[in-house]
Amino acid sequence: MRLIFKLAVLCCLALVSNTSVSTNRNGSTADVKTIDSITHIPCLHDTAIIVIDDNWGNDSVFTIEDAQEPNDSIGVIESSTGFEPYPGFVLIRDYVPDVIEEIRYFTTNNFMGEKADGYQANVAIASKQAAIQLKEVADELRPMGYVIKIFDAYRPQSAVDHFVRWSKTSDQRNKADYYPNLAKSSLFPTYIARKSGHSKGSTFDMTICYKDTGIEVDMGSHFDYFGQASHTMFLGKYSGGVVTKEHQKNRLLLRRVMEKHGFSPYDNEWWHFTLKNQPYPKTYFDFPVTDH
Repeated sequence: MRLIFKLAVLCCLALVSNTSVSTNRNGSTADVKTIDSITHIPCLHDTAIIVIDDNWGNDSVFTIEDAQEPNDSIGVIESSTGFEPYPGFVLIRDYVPDVIEEIRYFTTNNFMGEKADGYQANVAIASKQAAIQLKEVADELRPMGYVIKIFDAYRPQSAVDHFVRWSKTSDQRNKADYYPNLAKSSLFPTYIARKSGHSKGSTFDMTICYKDTGIEVDMGSHFDYFGQASHTMFLGKYSGGVVTKEHQKNRLLLRRVMEKHGFSPYDNEWWHFTLKNQPYPKTYFDFPVTDH
């Protein structure tokens, strides 16, 4: 009854006033915008999610308590700690114990040169379905002598908002390492956008390392290098060096194993993969990246 009442009030409020009132988990409100459509998306455990598409093409996310739990079509694999940073989301380390986590947006070693909003720990978080599939990837790579390394996984919307704000500033402290041949003004919206697939919870930026040493396998260009050298099939020289056939072979090994276990690659970034059957394809989450 409480769910029906809350849903009715929320929908009536939006429809009568023809506005959306974005509400975070603490109950505070954000911008009021004219809306075009309302979509109800079921979520795991005790949360339902309503995504409201406004006439700018953006989504407002509402959470409502006491939703019914949907069927899980993938199967149950319990994590070692049972900790969930948010209903339906898990820590990758609980499914892949030997994962190497180097969450770049928790550090200053990224294109901005500063830690991104929303990152409170050096931990990779993803939807449970994505974690289960990534475990299969790790299990296949391990006998080959490799372990996986994650640079980014779930990314809060607050971090994406931080990227957009940064794109409008004059700060270029990490230009030489990340976008040496591009004007900062050209990064938005080609490389930086107001919404990111990472915020849906089933996308990984990752590479592979040698199991015995933890050293990254050489891919020819580094994570988040903005330029053609990061395209999976690129071969040749660029300002940061040269991408050889051996580098391409390494990229394609990662790509082949990821595709085998249900992930789609992104041709312009050799490190970027998204679960094909992701559970929240239209929802952008905004809870913090934390391990406690």
